[in-house]
Amino acid sequence: MELQLEPTSSSRDATEGSRARVELRRLAVGVAYVGLGAALLWSRLADLGHSFWTDEIMMVEGYVRPGPKHILGGPDLSHELMALLSWVTTSLIGESEIALRLLSAVPFVTGVALVAVWLHRRTGALSGILFVFLATVSPLLLDITRQARGYGLAFLAMSVVVVAALEALRTGNTWAVVAMCTAGVLGAWTLPQLAIAFVAIGAVLVTDVRTRSAAIVGLIASIAAVAAWYAPHIGAVHDAGQIPDGLQIAFPWVLTAPIDQILLPALIWIDGTALAAGVIWLPLVAVAVLVASASPLLRDWRAALVLCVGPLATVTVLWLEHAYVIPRYLSFLLVPSFIVVATGAADILGRLPRRPALARTVLCIVVIGVLGIRFIALAPDVVMLPREAHRDAANVIRQGGAETDVIAYMRNPSDLEYYLGRHAQDVDAATVAARVCGATQPVFYVRQPFTNKDVRIPCLSRPGVRHDVFPQYTRGGQMDVWYVPPG
Repeated sequence: MELQLEPTSSSRDATEGSRARVELRRLAVGVAYVGLGAALLWSRLADLGHSFWTDEIMMVEGYVRPGPKHILGGPDLSHELMALLSWVTTSLIGESEIALRLLSAVPFVTGVALVAVWLHRRTGALSGILFVFLATVSPLLLDITRQARGYGLAFLAMSVVVVAALEALRTGNTWAVVAMCTAGVLGAWTLPQLAIAFVAIGAVLVTDVRTRSAAIVGLIASIAAVAAWYAPHIGAVHDAGQIPDGLQIAFPWVLTAPIDQILLPALIWIDGTALAAGVIWLPLVAVAVLVASASPLLRDWRAALVLCVGPLATVTVLWLEHAYVIPRYLSFLLVPSFIVVATGAADILGRLPRRPALARTVLCIVVIGVLGIRFIALAPDVVMLPREAHRDAANVIRQGGAETDVIAYMRNPSDLEYYLGRHAQDVDAATVAARVCGATQPVFYVRQPFTNKDVRIPCLSRPGVRHDVFPQYTRGGQMDVWYVPPG
């Protein structure tokens, strides 16, 4: 005789409830990815046709136009691989702001997607979602990955380096080591300082018997490739760190530099913010450490080294070299930093239905809320406005005729000349009023209120003066153009 048991109504209800929760969770994950993905794509790919700003103009005029011979063999360097790809692009379709910026924006989006997919599969959906969130809302990345510079390429390269290294340690797969080395070389060809983090991560693979041989061969070949690439610029590589742009890392703040010189600036403001390390930032450093320490990836010592050794080695070398640091130069190190923070926050928030760590849970929720609100407030200006409105100012001046003199009271008048196609007279605070008001012919007076002393120009109230204002999201927030008739 067989005993047949039929499920009770309570067990059926429990099963259906469990299925409903699973479906609801899947729906929430899908909505989160779609929403964040849309924000990421919009904030990186929309309205890329604004006028170039100083650094972009410098690369186009100083490297892209001269061509490969100057890029690869000239005395200076500037994001070499990006400059080479830009030269190829301009040779095919001409100088297009959109095309050159896509060379950074598309690799960045690809890098974010790659890491998010890997985190989703290895540590759970919440980790992937939080990584996309951090990469999307970071003001620093919002600013620099839309530029025709190499930061997006470097971010993609470091994404591949980190993910491939972790996969090599997990599986012992030689092809993962090959992918890591290939990405490391391409990233270093873009930003030479990326080589420090890449070699340090590669050294971790040497400690694993399964990947040791491949890692040693790969590192030797990679170092040779990077050295050969930069051989014509060996002096420039060293000198680049001695340009007083940014801040030097001092002891004992080298201990907190991986956070207060890399992570925190990326979450606070757009490029240009360099935090002067000090006691004031220690509470935020402590919050970052508290969240990151919960990451399950740090429980394996080799994986922890892969994620931590890049920032640690880089800041140590820069400290020993007395190099000047500005956040965008090290933005590729946000890949491992964001992975650790995202997985740590996911672990903390994942305990919410069971035994939540109350203090850390509240911290995570508050930080996520603040970053989200900040992105909503900042992103529209970054997307819809130029970083510097050189082309808008030049268009107004061209309408006034080629004979009208242009007087530029701004940091880099040559940037205006790039779009204007003719000379702009450079003036300083001591001479600007006399030059504008004493002109015997009509003039255009252009001012960008960035690093310039505010000077009263009395003739700007003269009858017939026309004033145009062009908003920009950095460097004083606007560019002013006055048409000034003679007195």
